[in-house]
Amino acid sequence: MKKSGFFLWGGMAILFIGLLISVPAPAAGKEVIKLKMGSGHPLATDWIKFTSDFFCKELVRRVNEKTNYKLELSEHWAGSVAKLGEELESVEIGILDMAAVIVPFEPTKLYLHNWAYYIPFFTGDPRMAGRVVSKLYQNFPAFSEELKKYNQLYLGTGGAGDYGIIAKFPIKGPADVKGRKLCAAGPNLPWISGVGAVPVQGNLNEAYTGLQTGVYDGWVMFASSNVKFKLHEICKHFSDMNFGCATGTTILSINQNVWKKMPKEVQAIMKEVGDEFTLKEMDYVYEQQVKDMKVMKDSGVAIYPVSYAEKVNWAKMLANMPKKFAKEADAKGWPGTAVMKAAIKFTEEEGHKNPRKWMEE
Repeated sequence: MKKSGFFLWGGMAILFIGLLISVPAPAAGKEVIKLKMGSGHPLATDWIKFTSDFFCKELVRRVNEKTNYKLELSEHWAGSVAKLGEELESVEIGILDMAAVIVPFEPTKLYLHNWAYYIPFFTGDPRMAGRVVSKLYQNFPAFSEELKKYNQLYLGTGGAGDYGIIAKFPIKGPADVKGRKLCAAGPNLPWISGVGAVPVQGNLNEAYTGLQTGVYDGWVMFASSNVKFKLHEICKHFSDMNFGCATGTTILSINQNVWKKMPKEVQAIMKEVGDEFTLKEMDYVYEQQVKDMKVMKDSGVAIYPVSYAEKVNWAKMLANMPKKFAKEADAKGWPGTAVMKAAIKFTEEEGHKNPRKWMEE
């Protein structure tokens, strides 16, 4: 009995060892690719949350499942590596391998990418905005060329919700903002300075404190960030201006030197996920916009839908921003006029009504 037991256990041990030898361990044998991605904005912003939840995680999943490589992607948000407005330079010099570059904080270097901020009352439907920006990037390689100047390759673009004004006082038309201090990100300051408001430049990371201490009395901002950054706790009035969705708020980029070292199959997956990112992100933004408009209303914020007639009055008081942008971009060697005409045309083909014939005046 003892001898037969010995052979029984011995045979099982040999069988087990044989199984171990015959079953491959693919994960252990994979070459590891380590990348760092970051941005100045925190996960509280819709565009960074979706970048993390979809782009980063999906990129890792597909590379790990479909290739012989293992991707380890570390995420660095909220300025932990690159502060707000430093993303472009951080990727350029290699502090980060990839970034969600916040476009409005690069008004000079990424002038062409800021095009959406120069069309006041652009479409307020994030889904339509996503379709428009996808067409623009397909039709105008100049966007990618502008990014290449800073040693970066374009992977995808994300946007934000429909801009309105959250304030400590009601705003139903241009007369209500005259002499009042309102804050905005930068490129959209002319939306309010043109009608007599006192423009103050700022960013979301400091918005709550600025409103709380009276540095300004309102913010040009969309519903989701009003809720995520708790601006609706201080300001109980929101004007649904339909200034439009700032399409292309975020550019996903990768350092060109890093890109060149990537295996071809990994590059293909990066482009694949980047191409999917734009439309999926704007669908997500739309869902958040609907949800957070309700959150504001339920929390006691008075919502003022600004009439089309008031939008026409407001638009007439502004400088012709689209035409100004077009001329300046043309002078820099970029197709500014063509981009502006195409962006307006694409939205109007989908039924959007602009309050002013910007490029025809």
